[in-house]
Amino acid sequence: MLNSADRDGDPFLITSELEIRSVLRSIQRSASLVRMYAKGNPDQSVMTTILDLDDNTQQLLVDTSPDDLLNATLLRSPAVEFDTQVDHVNIHFTGARLSNVTYDGLPAIAVPYPTSLRRLQRREYYRVDIPFGEPLSCVVPYIEPGKPLRRTDIRIKDLSLGGLALVDSENQLPHQAGTSFRGVVLRLPETGEVTVDLVVLRVHTNVLPNKKEIVELGCRFDGLTNADSTLIQHYLGRLERRLNAKRRGF
Repeated sequence: MLNSADRDGDPFLITSELEIRSVLRSIQRSASLVRMYAKGNPDQSVMTTILDLDDNTQQLLVDTSPDDLLNATLLRSPAVEFDTQVDHVNIHFTGARLSNVTYDGLPAIAVPYPTSLRRLQRREYYRVDIPFGEPLSCVVPYIEPGKPLRRTDIRIKDLSLGGLALVDSENQLPHQAGTSFRGVVLRLPETGEVTVDLVVLRVHTNVLPNKKEIVELGCRFDGLTNADSTLIQHYLGRLERRLNAKRRGF
């Protein structure tokens, strides 16, 4: 339960029932993928969608996981987290008292309407495209089943305070929404290194004229600290000032 101080201190927190319902319906209409996981356990998550909203029972219906054990974990959990994006706006809310239901004859999960919802406006997620002349990369640790840990250097296409896009031109990473990368090291020129956790929200494949496929992974930061956010903001500010100067011919 959020107290008044929490509500007043978070300008992105929505507590109006009508507005919460409106945001949930926008997620449903856009068929956006929603990451669902038991609170405190983001490494075990499922990508789902909102199937329907039932104003009579005050519940939203979401698709189940193909993993029955994960479904059971979610149903037992006292709190379940939901993350998604609609039009580059990050949305987060928490559900409780989940239950099994059916929808169109298929298994589904019912979630009581949340009493609050956090939405970061698009301007807070303004992304800066990284120019080829000033490349930016990060080191992504990844463990393949049965293999030792390896660290892969991946180019960053764009960056914001909300996340980044990775360009996997050599097919070195898993290309699946919901994948988590822990301990990713961002090398920020003139600023320093920042260690972050990433969650893949979108996967897009570009096919070049020579038939080579370039995969872009749209990721959001998971649990970014204020200190790391400040460093990223400083880097973006410096980069924007240089790019603006170049546009003006300086």
